[in-house]
Amino acid sequence: MRRFILSSSLFAASALCLLPAWGEAPQKVVEIASVDDLVAEINAKVELLGQQVASADAFAMTLEKKEVNQAAGVVACIAQAIVEHPDKAKAKFHAADLRDAAVSLRAAKTFDDATKLFAAVKESHAGKSAGTAKPDAEWNKLTGLGRMMEEVNSRSAGIRKSLRRLQKPDETARDCTTLAILALAMEVDTHEVKDKAQLPLWKELSVKYRSEMIAMAKAVRAKDTAKANEHFTAANAACSQCHEKIRDKDK
Repeated sequence: MRRFILSSSLFAASALCLLPAWGEAPQKVVEIASVDDLVAEINAKVELLGQQVASADAFAMTLEKKEVNQAAGVVACIAQAIVEHPDKAKAKFHAADLRDAAVSLRAAKTFDDATKLFAAVKESHAGKSAGTAKPDAEWNKLTGLGRMMEEVNSRSAGIRKSLRRLQKPDETARDCTTLAILALAMEVDTHEVKDKAQLPLWKELSVKYRSEMIAMAKAVRAKDTAKANEHFTAANAACSQCHEKIRDKDK
């Protein structure tokens, strides 16, 4: 009986190790990106969101592909990364407030709602919010997995093109680190894993993808396109394995 209890306890402890820590990222964000890069990414996405909600017609064009949801999800993830970054004071806004405003904007279904919710995003981004949002956040609730994958596909296409002639290494490297940040949310959003025995594989492939994108960013900044291509290929291989062995396994 003692042996059974001990074995059960060890199994439970092992299972707990596989569970994501909802309140913090599964890797320290300081190991992935600088606050300067994170802020630059948020600046770009907030500008994009402004264009997407600039008019009723502009917003209507985003509905089919849920583009506002997608961009706001990226802002939410990057803002939470700033919250957890030791250099967060460099950001001139309350990142947790911006995160919450972006999460709310993701749910906008009408132009009027999007306009109102984007106003809160702009206010937070401008550093005019109250700073009352809690720092803790569930990474698996910041963006949707489907929108995240669309962001991954879009950025990967841009990265692939830029590697042919590396003219803006800092921007390409930021694309890589942004994807690495999104992979933090990817790792803990396990709802696509129907067979719980595959949770360790999901984690392994998410970590593999993230580590390759982090390494690729460094290679890109060093203008080592050969090494960058190696890491890019490895990252894409992790994605392919995930689709083959988990997401599309029974399709």
